[in-house]
Amino acid sequence: MAFGRGTRRDIAVHESGHAVARVLSIGRVGITNENAIRWIEMDHGNPHCSVFELQLGMPGLREFGEREGIREGIWPTVEQWRKLFSYMGIDPLEWASVRLFEIAAGAAAQAKFTGVPFELAWYDAGCSDDRQKALTTCQRIGLSEPETTGLFVERSKEACTVMDKTDVWRAVLTLAERLPTTGRMPGDTVVSIVQSALRAF
Repeated sequence: MAFGRGTRRDIAVHESGHAVARVLSIGRVGITNENAIRWIEMDHGNPHCSVFELQLGMPGLREFGEREGIREGIWPTVEQWRKLFSYMGIDPLEWASVRLFEIAAGAAAQAKFTGVPFELAWYDAGCSDDRQKALTTCQRIGLSEPETTGLFVERSKEACTVMDKTDVWRAVLTLAERLPTTGRMPGDTVVSIVQSALRAF
């Protein structure tokens, strides 16, 4: 199975795991076909899946934030984030749950591909960014450390379970095979590949 010249197979599968999980989350917390994925980009020969964590370009959101004392370049407080979520019509806990599922799915796919336990893939040096994203996600909505641990365990188990589904794993491998050797694969192309693979018989 070829994953593009110079691309490590486990990393291609890892990033494809993120992307497939994101597509599976379409219809939740404001995620649509159009905004699900920004792109998958080759970074020194390895792919990186870029997504919009939140739809912060929503009309009126900037003005609302300014009225609430939220300033660009200054990280909002937990209470300010709650107000932003409320304005966007998104439940913070559901958003965090979806986000953790997407984040964990990279390591879940990598673990399945390499035949190692999820924990071994998750605590690999290559997952340091994912671990930080998971922590930041939970801090953003004000979860305590025990709550963070509990939610992540729940969502990572779900990610591992999903990767064992035939259609999902087919989508992960199909996308990994088609990643570009250089440049970016646009988000709409990623979504189309994944959705087609999920529907294939």
